[in-house]
Amino acid sequence: GGAPPAVLEENESRCVPAASRGADGSKRSSWGFLFTGIVGGTLVAVYAVATPFLTPALRKICLPFVPATTKQIENVVKMLHCRTGSLVDIGSGDGRIVIAAAKAGFRAVGYELNPWLVWYSRYRAWREGVQDSAQFYISDLWKVTFSQYSNIIVFGVPQMMPQLEEKLALELKDDARVIACRFPFPRWTPDHVTGEGVDTVWAYDVSTVRGKRP
Repeated sequence: GGAPPAVLEENESRCVPAASRGADGSKRSSWGFLFTGIVGGTLVAVYAVATPFLTPALRKICLPFVPATTKQIENVVKMLHCRTGSLVDIGSGDGRIVIAAAKAGFRAVGYELNPWLVWYSRYRAWREGVQDSAQFYISDLWKVTFSQYSNIIVFGVPQMMPQLEEKLALELKDDARVIACRFPFPRWTPDHVTGEGVDTVWAYDVSTVRGKRP
């Protein structure tokens, strides 16, 4: 009264033990959790790295990171010839201007809002052997007072230059020099200009800006 042998064999081939199904399900679940964890971790890492670069775009005045060219650095150093005193780079990016100034004998400081760039700048200064004379800080330039600096380097954008011009005119001493790269100040008359195109550098002596002579 049993089923024909052929039918029995077919039914047996389709039968999977419950334990095997559970093991396969656990493996799929584990791989699913692992995949979700990898994707989630990657997104968090990308967000952590990208946020400091993207956040400035949401500010009223955006100061993007554009590395200085070799010629720009040469022109800045040229404008510092025969100068002494402390130096600050406003929006120091990856630190190349500050490091070049430190190599030229200045005690140089860079202020940068992006923490990744600040950490990288510190690493570069250490690698170049000027970590004692090149310092970098995470800070918004509008919250820093620059009165203690004699040489100020600015890599700005047109939208910020009028406001920064007013801030520096109020804070700096008469013997200070401001060196602007890429874009000049709108109302100040430069004492010296060197370079051309995007590599142009303008130097302003604060004594001249105030109608005084050293």
